[in-house]
Amino acid sequence: MFGYILDSNVVITCQRASCLQKLAAASAVVRMAMADDVRDELTLPPRLTDPVTAKMKEFAQALLASSIEVIEIPAESPEHDMRDALKRMVGAGEAASIAVALQRPDLIFVTEDIKAVEGEKLKLYRELPGEVGRIMGLHAFLRVLFDRGAITAQVATAISTAGVRSNGPPLWWAAWVAALPRDT
Repeated sequence: MFGYILDSNVVITCQRASCLQKLAAASAVVRMAMADDVRDELTLPPRLTDPVTAKMKEFAQALLASSIEVIEIPAESPEHDMRDALKRMVGAGEAASIAVALQRPDLIFVTEDIKAVEGEKLKLYRELPGEVGRIMGLHAFLRVLFDRGAITAQVATAISTAGVRSNGPPLWWAAWVAALPRDT
């Protein structure tokens, strides 16, 4: 069974929707992971002189209460080398997630980054070989969580609304939401 390695923007979107605890609870039903660099992006200030924010503390507590696996990238490992190569093109968390997923074919990378999923310049999915798509957008991930009973339709739509950018949700999203039972 596949698991999902989360990019920081997925977690931030859940937090923006006030659904961070729902994501944490969903990790007991659907296997989730994140690279240590993503955890650090979400829990540590960018500079040592910056304060730890309330959002950072909130995520740190949610992570401790969740079943989300934090995957450490050891020095001198294939993941370390791949992360360093990718950091020239993308942020540290995204580079680490792709590096981990490259070595772990059981993980699908989940991101809200349009450039990663379908962008003009960089298409990270080419770095993730396999028979199934190894990179997934937020809305497809929300549908997986709903289909497996990990979140309600109300939670899925709240997160979607918090994550909608100028491109909007995928074309199939509105029809899928309209077909959902109203009491979930």
